[in-house]
Amino acid sequence: MCLSIIEYFCPLFQGCDGSILLDSTKNNTAEKDTIPNLSLVGLEKNNVKRIVSCADILALAARDAVSFLAARHAFKKSLWEAPTGRKDGNVSRDTEALANLPSPFSVFSTLRQSFANKGLNVRDLVVLSGGHTIGIGLCNLFSNRLCNFIGRGDQDPSSNSTYAVFLKAKCSRKRSRFCSPLLC
Repeated sequence: MCLSIIEYFCPLFQGCDGSILLDSTKNNTAEKDTIPNLSLVGLEKNNVKRIVSCADILALAARDAVSFLAARHAFKKSLWEAPTGRKDGNVSRDTEALANLPSPFSVFSTLRQSFANKGLNVRDLVVLSGGHTIGIGLCNLFSNRLCNFIGRGDQDPSSNSTYAVFLKAKCSRKRSRFCSPLLC
């Protein structure tokens, strides 16, 4: 799960209230079940005997995961303070996720404007885009660059060919809906 992204984007919705952990109901599709969030993992909940703020857990886990990864390079402690005491939400709507999360297919100018509309700058955009490398990638979000870049079964010429071979093999092993055998 890309905790750094969750920690950063939480305030754009109902606040960092743990609503990403809520399940869909027959009358409402929750944030975690909308297409941009389907790559999130580790959202399972167990019965807890005491009251625990899921919002605080998300904030602390995001901080600790990013700090742990950074510790391999230079940092030996938490990179930022994560205040606690948040109250968990009881509302989670897929429409808010769709309205607030940029498409993975957006071009830079669209992303820049989307972030600016939320009071974020280009540095924030770069940091969050890099944060997506902590976790997993969904083959179906980039397979067109590997197998059908301009609709003729070709690979994006700007792609690193060695890495493209690796990605094709990795995605095919997972039996994902990667690309047609006729295209690869």
